[in-house]
Amino acid sequence: MPNGFTGRRSRARLPLVATTLALVTTLSSCSLLGGSDDAAETPAGDKGGLEKTNIQVSIMKTTDLAPFHLAMEKGYFEDEGLKVTSVDAKSGGESTQKLVAGEVDIAYSSYTPFFLAESKGAAQKLGGIKIVADASSAGPGATVVLALPTSSVKSVKDMAGKKVAVTATGTISDLLVNSTLKTNGVDYKSITWVPTPFPATAAALKAGTVDAAFATEPFIQDSERNAGAVPVFDTAVGPTADMPTAGWASTGNFTKANPKTVAAFQRAMQRGTKLALSDRSLVEPMLVKYSGVDAETAKMATLLTFQSKLDATRIQRVPDLMLEFEVIKSPLDVSKMMVPTAPVT
Repeated sequence: MPNGFTGRRSRARLPLVATTLALVTTLSSCSLLGGSDDAAETPAGDKGGLEKTNIQVSIMKTTDLAPFHLAMEKGYFEDEGLKVTSVDAKSGGESTQKLVAGEVDIAYSSYTPFFLAESKGAAQKLGGIKIVADASSAGPGATVVLALPTSSVKSVKDMAGKKVAVTATGTISDLLVNSTLKTNGVDYKSITWVPTPFPATAAALKAGTVDAAFATEPFIQDSERNAGAVPVFDTAVGPTADMPTAGWASTGNFTKANPKTVAAFQRAMQRGTKLALSDRSLVEPMLVKYSGVDAETAKMATLLTFQSKLDATRIQRVPDLMLEFEVIKSPLDVSKMMVPTAPVT
């Protein structure tokens, strides 16, 4: 395969475990769309005295939520005195809207909808958007541009002026592609973006309506199997290597009024993330059960990297990238949007 992708179907090593989007027809790249967590397995802090014990959390059918589902199944939230009720969202944008509307206490999304909402002041009356936990970052081979062998796109240098499938513009999907093109001296402004739901990627490539397509798992495998596509280049390299892709957020009002509840959520997520990183065989059943992928895809997928602890310097890369490509109009300071990660001892 082109550009060093030979053998990418070999089983991914554990440090690269994390996630991507599942087979749902309404997914956008907002659903996307690092290191490891070394927290111990015994929760710290006061298990009683939580300001709120029943919380609503919006989630999506994405594979990087395996740590959340493990935490639920292993009783880690219950250990912290929390009863978590999950609410389904179809995209990161919808999940963020649920948070701003007060329908949920904590929301999962790719980072771009959170920062876009903050930049527009959508949650200003609620104390702003506050990031409470990390979720995933882009590992090698997990966010790629594919094309058919018959396409004129053989390498990143061939991308100028091409039609490229992407779920939506102004998301982590096209931002990763734009950054990679800019790094390689390709005129990213010449790209014609063709809005394409991830499940329709293979069909678009096969029909020739696009020259190339951005995809994550399980749609990389789907495009290879059903359209004969091959990966052309990785978008998580150079300036975008290990780019943060998704996380968990709440509002300033909620985090200020419920610090113990937020800390309990953080500790449970750290335990779930550590467990997911420790044994991929525990992750794969979660992908099948909750993300809608088949067992073979779960076994072979090159996934994003699971994260939990917050690092302002690392996550700052996302709004900086959004600013660079004019998705937002003014800088955002991530350190002012973060709730410090509660320790687990």
